[in-house]
Amino acid sequence: MNVSCLQENLAKGLSAVSHAVATKGSLPVLANILLRTEGGRLRLAATNLETSIVTWVGAKVEEEGELTVPARLLSDLVNSLDSGKLSLSTETQILSVKTENAFSRINGIAAEEFPTFPTVTGDPVLEIGSELFSTAAPLVTFSTATDEGRPILTGVLLRSEGGRLILVGVDGFRLSEKTVTVSRKSELPLTAVIPARTLNEVARLMSEKDVKIEVFLSEAENQVVFRTPDCEVYSRLIEGEFPDYQKIIPRSFTTEATFFRDPLMKALRSASIFAKDSASVVRLRLDPSAGKITLSANTAEVGENETLVEGEITGTGGEMAFNSKYLIDCLSRMSGEKIILKCGDALSPVLLQPENDKNYLHIIMPVRIQN
Repeated sequence: MNVSCLQENLAKGLSAVSHAVATKGSLPVLANILLRTEGGRLRLAATNLETSIVTWVGAKVEEEGELTVPARLLSDLVNSLDSGKLSLSTETQILSVKTENAFSRINGIAAEEFPTFPTVTGDPVLEIGSELFSTAAPLVTFSTATDEGRPILTGVLLRSEGGRLILVGVDGFRLSEKTVTVSRKSELPLTAVIPARTLNEVARLMSEKDVKIEVFLSEAENQVVFRTPDCEVYSRLIEGEFPDYQKIIPRSFTTEATFFRDPLMKALRSASIFAKDSASVVRLRLDPSAGKITLSANTAEVGENETLVEGEITGTGGEMAFNSKYLIDCLSRMSGEKIILKCGDALSPVLLQPENDKNYLHIIMPVRIQN
């Protein structure tokens, strides 16, 4: 292989794929990045066997070739170089990196030892704008579980219905659902559970340009592929039965409140300081007659905090308690000035929704408290 490219372009490409490099494992080649000439460009690829990322860098290709080299070493080296043109060449299993004033040689591993990626054929199951997807995915991925004890809960359900794509994340204590409009390219419906980490990577990589993301499903290889002209993300699907989340979403409520998001966020952050030593539990009291929401936290060893927030409240009102982290996670991701809260009794699921986005909802389970 003998190619030349710009340092800044190579550094950006290496940064894109580095998130898929395995940090631990029995195969040394998984700590490497695959460099391969392809179609007059330099192809970079990395995989941890769950998620794989491929991107292309514009280059002048004088001789075809391929090699894998340690990801961290190559990234650190390229980032240390001055901007401008650099040359990459291979001889046996050694990569040479040359600039006008510097020369380095890196020991690599043969490309034949690098895992192969699934072959994608046929039409995509759907297309979605990268900007839209990069906005929607983070609204649900934070609600997935991080504990691998129930793998199915570490993933996001993607389900297509006609011209809509529904994304759902649930961890047993909270649930997020976001619906977006998409273009269908195949009669094959999409119903798949994809690791939340993968969707976060897709959102990170494909948010810079508003291009179309094509989504391919390879059921035979249990894989999903997200593709743009300059990037591909491959991911295994999570096997198992996703919870019947529709049963979790309440359909009737006794109280509804509308409030400004920022004042409640400030009140929550203050209360959470006093709730750290009491399982992060904060109390929320809704008073329809006064039009006030009271946020409070009380820990005997620390002290107490109480903040009043104005709101429009209808119904019976009442008091309930939550893990403050869950409320902050939710409200910090919602857009718009006003938030709608709907609830029943003190232990019933609570629904939160931006007033300006009826295609997004979040459910939080209250915690039991002793008065």
